[in-house]
Amino acid sequence: MILDIFKDCFEYSFKEPKTILKLGVLSILSSLIIPYFLINGYYYRITKIGVNGMINGDDPLPEFNNWGTMFLEGIKIFIVRLAYYIPGIIVFTLGLVIFLLYSITSFCPGEIPDFPTLFILFGVISISTIVCLVFYLFSNVAIPHMINKGSMVSAFKIKEIIAIIKSIGFYKYIQFYIGYIVLFLGILSTTFIFFALIGFAFGLILSPAMGPIAMAFSGIFMGVTSSIALDFVLSPFFMIFEGRAIALMYNTREHEE
Repeated sequence: MILDIFKDCFEYSFKEPKTILKLGVLSILSSLIIPYFLINGYYYRITKIGVNGMINGDDPLPEFNNWGTMFLEGIKIFIVRLAYYIPGIIVFTLGLVIFLLYSITSFCPGEIPDFPTLFILFGVISISTIVCLVFYLFSNVAIPHMINKGSMVSAFKIKEIIAIIKSIGFYKYIQFYIGYIVLFLGILSTTFIFFALIGFAFGLILSPAMGPIAMAFSGIFMGVTSSIALDFVLSPFFMIFEGRAIALMYNTREHEE
């Protein structure tokens, strides 16, 4: 089942290469407010199609139209994500305050922190990361549930969200995300290794003529090309992939929640 979902999402993500490029342009501009919410809005539409579709179905990619509606749909996604990240943010903030207070009262300026201090910092980061991850998993059920029910309120009905996760199967849900993380890291690392090898090859070819500058050029080349690949291809790919994946996983629930 999980492999079928991944296969479907992979094929779906590259169904229309032009869509990847359009999302790539929005991804580069995502530091601006409007493109960021438009990307989220497109994610909303991908998830909606997936919720109303099926694994290995002939579902189309969403159209880039009705920009105002897509913007509002993006705001909904943002609100749900932010709401589910708040517990992790609170834990991190409180932990950071405790760490800073301990550091101020225990050390003089310029003094190297001891092991307990570093352990506290590591604990703060680890606990807040775990909390964020747990609520991220909840949000990935909340979003398709909101879309399926047609109401933002449904995204915050925790009892229903928990019931859906139980219906899907807790271990199957965890296996799904472990597989997704492995796939994500595998594709990401392969891409960077590929461009690193190309950059290194350019450096070797140019080194007789350019000397040490060639390796600097190699590093710049690798950085620029990998960034372009990340913005234009990988970010849109994983956005489409995740939007459809969470919808198809949501569809594996029992339909009496």
